[in-house]
Amino acid sequence: MSETYLTAEDEDVRETTNFSVMALLGFFLALAGLFSIQYVQMMPIAVLGGALGAAALMLAKKFQLSLLSRILALVAVVLGATTVSNNYFYRSIDSGYEISQARKVSEAYLDLIKKGDFDRVFFLVGLPMEREKDGPPDPESIAESPKPATESPTEIAMNRLRRDGAHVEIMNRKTPPIWVFVGVESEFPSSNGHTYKMIYKDEAQSIPPYYCLFARKNCQKYEEKMQTNWFIDKLETTKAP
Repeated sequence: MSETYLTAEDEDVRETTNFSVMALLGFFLALAGLFSIQYVQMMPIAVLGGALGAAALMLAKKFQLSLLSRILALVAVVLGATTVSNNYFYRSIDSGYEISQARKVSEAYLDLIKKGDFDRVFFLVGLPMEREKDGPPDPESIAESPKPATESPTEIAMNRLRRDGAHVEIMNRKTPPIWVFVGVESEFPSSNGHTYKMIYKDEAQSIPPYYCLFARKNCQKYEEKMQTNWFIDKLETTKAP
């Protein structure tokens, strides 16, 4: 009866034929995560795929994984890391651009309030405004005049805006305001867009007052539309951060 003897090299060759399902799963998840470049919701899948690939590489020696498994795991790590870094880079650029747009509409809004140009103020808050033949009405005369018997929802909103405390405070200020951007306090999605809560202060006053503006664009944060519009939903006084 003959016996078969295996050398150490033969044993190593036989033991390194184990296939890793983890590496394969990580590869497919990292591959699917490439769609996060277009759809940010897919980002966790890319992260998970890269993590599984990294785990498979760390366990490769212990479990004597095959060359194919190691290659799949390595590709998963590369795809996951590349996708995440690429998304982080471009999303940072997009976020910076969106904040600049939110600042632009917020600062225009603050300047228009001081000028009393309510036609354009109403436009920035998304209210339809038909310019009257004799020009925009005087806010003080509107506050003193009696209300008509019936008002449309738009007229009610306009009159409420004219009498709002923060708006009146800015309009009646003797020293022209010098607006300084403090920062973005928060941001949040909504059913009709994405909103940034912007903080400003008026450096021209002896005790600088702080205001927060809610600047909203008419689509979600990373959504692309043919035409993106920005609005101011609310202006409020606030405390110093």
